[in-house]
Amino acid sequence: MSQTISRMYATPAQAANAKAALEQEGYSEVYLVTLDSAGESSDDIVAAITRGYVLKSHARVYAEGVSRGGALVTVHAPFTGGGRAIQILGNFGPIDSGVSEPESHVMPWDEATPMSCILHMPVLLDDPTPFARFWNVPTLSRSSLALSALLGLPLLRRFDPGTSSFGIPLLSHDASPLSSLLRIPTLIRQSPVRR
Repeated sequence: MSQTISRMYATPAQAANAKAALEQEGYSEVYLVTLDSAGESSDDIVAAITRGYVLKSHARVYAEGVSRGGALVTVHAPFTGGGRAIQILGNFGPIDSGVSEPESHVMPWDEATPMSCILHMPVLLDDPTPFARFWNVPTLSRSSLALSALLGLPLLRRFDPGTSSFGIPLLSHDASPLSSLLRIPTLIRQSPVRR
C-alpha cells in the first residue's frame, strides 16, 4: 500500500533536485515530468504524467503547468513514508498545481504506540472511552439502556464466572469435551496410569 504524492515546481532544476533528494532518502518510485521529457502536445504530457500512476483527471491539470515550463515530481511513498516525502518535496519550493490536495490527517509516528499510529487512534491511556469517542456512540456506563438489555441478556456481572453467557461451563475436567458432548468415542483410548 502506497500513497501517491505529486508536486509542481516552477523550474525543471527544482524538480530534479527534489527527485534526487527523494531517491537519496530511499524512495524508489519517483517520476519527473518536464516539457523536454514529455513532448510538446498536451496529450503527450498527460500520457507521461499518467505513467507515474496519477489519475488522468489530475494529469490534465498538471499538464497545463508542465506546458508552461513547470515540472512535476510524483512519488509513491510506502506505508508510513508519506509524511517524510511531503516534507522533502516541500523543501524545494513547490508551486500551486491547480489540483487541491486532500486534507492531511497524518498522525506523527510514535515508537511507543505503534498500533495507535497505524490505526490513527489516540492512545488508550489518554482517553477513558476511546471506542465510544472514535465511533461517536455513548458509553454503556452512562446510558440508561445497557447493551445487555438490547440483546436480551442479563448483565454480565451477574453471570457465574465458571460458565459462559450460554450456560456452557468454561472449565472442564473431561479430557475430550467435544467427543463427550457429541457422544462420539475418541480415536485413542488412554490406558490408566500405573503407579
